[in-house]
Amino acid sequence: MNDRISEIIGVLREKDSFLVLGHIGCDGDSIGSSLALTLYLKEQAGKKAFMPSPVNWPGRYSFLEKHRNGTGETPKIPVESIVMLDSSSPDRVDWGSLNPLDYKDTKKIIIDHHDEGIPFGDINWIDTNSAAVGEMVFEILSAMNAEITPAIAESLYLAIVMDTGRFAFSNTTARSLEICSQLVRTGNVSPSIIANHVYFNYSEEYLRNIGIALYNSRTYRDGKIVLLTLDKASVRSFSTTFDETEGIVDLAMSMHGVRLSALFKEVDKNNIRISMRSKGIVDVGALATELGGGGHRNAAGCTLKMPLSLAREVILDRFEAFLMSKA
Repeated sequence: MNDRISEIIGVLREKDSFLVLGHIGCDGDSIGSSLALTLYLKEQAGKKAFMPSPVNWPGRYSFLEKHRNGTGETPKIPVESIVMLDSSSPDRVDWGSLNPLDYKDTKKIIIDHHDEGIPFGDINWIDTNSAAVGEMVFEILSAMNAEITPAIAESLYLAIVMDTGRFAFSNTTARSLEICSQLVRTGNVSPSIIANHVYFNYSEEYLRNIGIALYNSRTYRDGKIVLLTLDKASVRSFSTTFDETEGIVDLAMSMHGVRLSALFKEVDKNNIRISMRSKGIVDVGALATELGGGGHRNAAGCTLKMPLSLAREVILDRFEAFLMSKA
């Protein structure tokens, strides 16, 4: 057990009340790892633990919301420590309806696997070798001899499966597979049930968004670059929203020969959210960090405050420069 884990476990045992926070635009790792830790603290460690975000759970993860068991309530008591998961910078943290200024002097623990940003907690455990924060939470719970209940097993399995792209991304390791194997071995999680909830349960809105993005797709550099777009006008005309878009950018990476892809979401006139993917050594995480966002080498995102057309030019220019430098 490394020193950071020991420090974190010390705080978890010493303090009595916690906030557990994921990141804005939550994904499976953020929700799963946050929920697993919150449930352990509340149900096994006898602590008061609150998970105020996400306020509105994405549809594909709604099957886990039943496990919150009151953890989403607003704290009515002083919070002694805050655990922030899967967030590489303060502006990435999702506080829900809470005001961060009310907790500026509260002890903060950061558990993350991104290699960008400057650690901003009182205790910072950053493990870039972990494919998901879910792996790190599993390690903490194992060290504390936690019972892996059905809710915790489902949460951690989801976290790892989603951040490894169903074990297809390059960050997948033997450790990822071993942890998921242990979770399945408990008998408390079924891979097929999780897959049915997450991958075979799409809403009509999500499918419409896929159609819009693919219709607006453009390829460059002999198909090595694919840009997908969800513009505000199309989203409005097809009666969808930007809520259900996770994973759409990955569709472009399934095309033969593609090395770089991006999905542009025109949330507002000068508010463009961008998800980026890459194959091999092309580091879109570094690009996202440079542009004020963050992520991993092969999966990252950022927000650009500019018109959609200009945002597309900015990313395309950077993508083309990447390809030229790696030629």
